[in-house]
Amino acid sequence: MDIRFDGKTAVVTGGARGIGFACAELMVESGAKVAVVDILGDIMDDSARKLQAKGTVKGYKLDLSKVSDIGPTVARIREEMGEIDVLIQAAGILAGGKGEDLTEAEWDRVMDVNAKGLFFMMQAVVVQSMIPRMAGSIVNFASIAGLKGMKEPLCSAHYSASKGAVVQLTKQAAVEWAKHNIRVNAVAPGGVMSEHLKGMPPEFMKDAAALIPLKRLSKPEEIASGVCFLASNAASMVTGQILIIDGGGFVLGF
Repeated sequence: MDIRFDGKTAVVTGGARGIGFACAELMVESGAKVAVVDILGDIMDDSARKLQAKGTVKGYKLDLSKVSDIGPTVARIREEMGEIDVLIQAAGILAGGKGEDLTEAEWDRVMDVNAKGLFFMMQAVVVQSMIPRMAGSIVNFASIAGLKGMKEPLCSAHYSASKGAVVQLTKQAAVEWAKHNIRVNAVAPGGVMSEHLKGMPPEFMKDAAALIPLKRLSKPEEIASGVCFLASNAASMVTGQILIIDGGGFVLGF
């Protein structure tokens, strides 16, 4: 099955690096015009330039915690790149820490991006571009942390709460917007070889891999493959689903 997005415009939040970049790269390689949205302006510009060798890509700087900036950014993307067919929401803050030490400011920082910003980005794209055309596909980023409790040092009340919110926002949006022919799904990655995990101690990485039936952490491009499937017409009857991509760790209790 050859999944293509020719003639379609995709927005990828958090697309400057990591899994978001892998999603943006696979989308542009599959024929989509891609708007890379990220708070990391300089890195985003470099990433967009790299991807421009493969197709039409533009970068848009946006802080998702500033809700008032989301609507105008979406309007600018539509004006410059066309109506939005696909929204991939990889932007997020990965934060650890014990619940007894968590501050209100830390809680708000994570929730404002991972849950609040994600919702209002969905809302802006749906209202401006998808409902008027009665078509669209959204793929949010949840996490296994939003589906189960996590062991130290991965435990984090605010991160887990934010990703649990993504799970429920995805399901609710799928129900509400189905009448507009808009599909909403999410991926829930487990351990991924991201910049964050690469900085963990070697013994942690070894122990984490040992708990996964496939005996290794996921690669960003493996998450991107699942995302692009959900975003595509190949998944035309799939909505409201949370696709766990973790090498079997969730099943085993990782």
